[in-house]
Amino acid sequence: MNKYTVEMLDNECWYGLCVQDGMQFPIDASSNYAADFTVNYTSNQVCPILISNCGRYIYSDTCFKISAKGGIITIETENVIELICAGSTLKEAYLEASKEHFPPKDGIPPREFFETPQYNTWIELLYDQNQADILNYAEGIINNGYPAGILMIDDAWQKYYGCWEFDPERFPDPKAMTDKLHSMGFKVMLWTCPYISPDSPEFRELLERDLLTKTEAGKPSLHEWWDGYSATIDLSNPVAVLWYDLKLKKLCAQYGIDGFKFDAGDARFYVNDKISLGETSPNVFSELWAKFGLNYKYNEYRACVGCQGYPLVQRLADKYHSWDGRGMASLIPNILAQGIMGYAYTCPDMIGGGEWSFFRGEGLSERLDEELFVRYAQCAALMPMMQFSAAPWRVLSEENAMLCLRAARLHIQYAHYILSLAEQSAKTGEPIVRYMEYEFPKCGYERVTDMFMLGDRILVAPVTEKGKTVREVKLPEGRWAYLGEKIFDGGKTVTVDAPISVLPYFEKR
Repeated sequence: MNKYTVEMLDNECWYGLCVQDGMQFPIDASSNYAADFTVNYTSNQVCPILISNCGRYIYSDTCFKISAKGGIITIETENVIELICAGSTLKEAYLEASKEHFPPKDGIPPREFFETPQYNTWIELLYDQNQADILNYAEGIINNGYPAGILMIDDAWQKYYGCWEFDPERFPDPKAMTDKLHSMGFKVMLWTCPYISPDSPEFRELLERDLLTKTEAGKPSLHEWWDGYSATIDLSNPVAVLWYDLKLKKLCAQYGIDGFKFDAGDARFYVNDKISLGETSPNVFSELWAKFGLNYKYNEYRACVGCQGYPLVQRLADKYHSWDGRGMASLIPNILAQGIMGYAYTCPDMIGGGEWSFFRGEGLSERLDEELFVRYAQCAALMPMMQFSAAPWRVLSEENAMLCLRAARLHIQYAHYILSLAEQSAKTGEPIVRYMEYEFPKCGYERVTDMFMLGDRILVAPVTEKGKTVREVKLPEGRWAYLGEKIFDGGKTVTVDAPISVLPYFEKR
């Protein structure tokens, strides 16, 4: 194991590395941070890069152990670490790192991801995915004034893991369902994962053909994940990949499915997978899972190692229905981390939070924080993508449901601009959501993570604290239009009214 140390410069701040640690970044001379990413145990994206506001970056080909204390960064790895001076700002360092290590590839995800809200059936139906209720959900979207967009049918549409066929009891005519959704204007995606239910016909077939990963003892690796115990397809084996690909392509051909939500695939689930066709590691398996999704234009990922620059949709991990760092407070820091790590095509978690246990059981109306739900929708409105699952018209008062619809319409209002930023990113590699420090270096924004720039034109300052109805914003130099109307001169801190009906944002004039 090699050990490297980097001494921080005066007022140097470092960004990147781990999306789920976004609230702990940037790390600086006051930080006491330690983590081991040789296996990604987080539920989001990780990549071995740190980028500095002083124009430097640290890069490795594989993930590493890191500590930062007393102004010293210490990295332990079996590979080589590069420390590159690429300029004097965060933007200069990022652009050089992107150019050298993760240049943009192969265009952008389909425009529907950016232009309209997405809809996911998970929170609405949980493990009771079924044809009738999915169609009712889609009709509710249209009847309540939302535009058709991408509709993701989540886990439990299939018979079991590895048998990627609709359960006939719950989906008596899946082709008719998909045709109906298409006629309403929706694109249809299905949930899938790289796991195989043990002792199933598919398990026995793949075992006989040596297409499953194995333990050191040479037995099929049965690992525990949130849905029990499963075996794993050997994604390092082209024959296994082809087997899986043919299963999914059959769904596209037979039912008109447009793409897939590629869930699970977290590196932490591969720690016991010791034998495979190719030389792999848990992180490499997670990377191979992401690259598998490149076969499908309509895709979504939550866990990933590397693979920046590819046209893959990268969602934030499931958030709690809470204001703290497990929920609302983490949205902006984490999506900022995604951007500076090279993941431009990002989506916050399902509005209101996608951690399913909160929405389960009786008494939801008493537990639900409607203010939180609305502020969540507003926070997502001017991000690259926004995704609904719990139906606002079902769980909220009529007034607050209308505020969520207003947030969706704001996203649509700026869809052309967001799409143009995605197209720009496909050429330059630049993030769509940017740290204030990225656009306005050396202006005192290096530790600001509660607001962001959408491209270089729109400053977004969501309310992320319960009960707060004003927002204090330090404006950069120049002239800024608040909500497209009132003009403020920059170079100073302003306080604006931000009742629950308002998402504070400023457009550069």
